[in-house]
Amino acid sequence: MMTEEIVKNIVDKVYPKIKADYGLSKWNDFPKVEIHRNIYEMLSGIKDMEGEDNAQANFCRHSNTIELFYSEIKDVNHIIQCLLHEYKHYLQSGTWFKRYYTMGYNYTNHPYELAAKEEENNYKKYIK
Repeated sequence: MMTEEIVKNIVDKVYPKIKADYGLSKWNDFPKVEIHRNIYEMLSGIKDMEGEDNAQANFCRHSNTIELFYSEIKDVNHIIQCLLHEYKHYLQSGTWFKRYYTMGYNYTNHPYELAAKEEENNYKKYIK
């Protein structure tokens, strides 16, 4: 199982390279990265809070933050894939992100989700 410390060490090594390679979005400065045990604990502020459907990572557009949830992350490759996926969302238009959902797309066929999922394939570039 991943720990907060392991995830932080990987993020500290890999995230600067991702920022250098992908650059700034048109809409915001570089996002910060936060590491939490799970999304329920983060949102509730209650230590050891659990829920049924845990997320692995999230990009919060309002706070310009990539949130990683180490209890759901499997290994080093997965950390990098999560960073790439959420960084792709950071680069995408928030207006179009919402618009696609309004047009009837869902998580499995949303063009921005598909692009972010595809971005995960680039993780090998950051393993050293």
